[in-house]
Amino acid sequence: MHEEIQPFIDIDKFLFEHGFCAPEIFAIDEENGFLLLEDFGDETYGRILQKNVTNEEELYKKAIDCLVELQKISPPKNVAIYNHDLLFKEVMLFVDWYLIYEKKIDLNLARRQEFKRLWFDLFDLLNREDQTLVLRDFHADNLMLLKNNNVGLLDFQDAVIGSKAYDLVSLLEDARRDLAPNLASKMLQYFLQNSSIDQEKFLHDYEILSLQRNIKILGIFSRLARRDGKEFYLKLLPRVRDYVITRISTDSEVLQKISQFLKDYV
Repeated sequence: MHEEIQPFIDIDKFLFEHGFCAPEIFAIDEENGFLLLEDFGDETYGRILQKNVTNEEELYKKAIDCLVELQKISPPKNVAIYNHDLLFKEVMLFVDWYLIYEKKIDLNLARRQEFKRLWFDLFDLLNREDQTLVLRDFHADNLMLLKNNNVGLLDFQDAVIGSKAYDLVSLLEDARRDLAPNLASKMLQYFLQNSSIDQEKFLHDYEILSLQRNIKILGIFSRLARRDGKEFYLKLLPRVRDYVITRISTDSEVLQKISQFLKDYV
């Protein structure tokens, strides 16, 4: 069974037509699920910064500039909405994989229902008025520095329509690499200065989606390790767990109830 390629084709076409550096599609074999794509080379942000971090801030500013421009465009119509059900389906990976396999905890039905209620209350607070195309995996391993000095975009087949905060969280709270001290807060301010958004609503979204995304990733990485035998992902869990602990340790009114719940399990 081959992977569905139409979502990638649709988003690639949308990005390409709006002047973003997505790989050009040269040929499509829909029956067998193959695409012949433009080769962007090997210079992902992750590889560049592994060799030399001196231009880290410059690279992250370029990524944010790209994100700001992307968010100025009306999103395509035929893309799924990042709704409550999808957001919650993702955080359930934490319960079904991370808690069971890493913490040896199986939540009873009452605690599962409380977990769901707390998340749905949070999702009710997300800004639904100013939504954008969310690439969902906008991080150093999926961003490339091209020969023309533009940012190349990869791995966007799971794109949805949702909050402008989500892709920035992906970039600044990277599961695979540590940013330089204070760079994440500096780049958050850079985004706020360069994007025409309601900053209060955006920062509420950022808090909620930071926690949602990292809770989800704990579950995904545990599943990749335990079900798929990719034990490398266990080495990444401490970094992601630190993001979660940092988030639930703040005095945020927005996250107060879910933070109290999660402190027993993270």
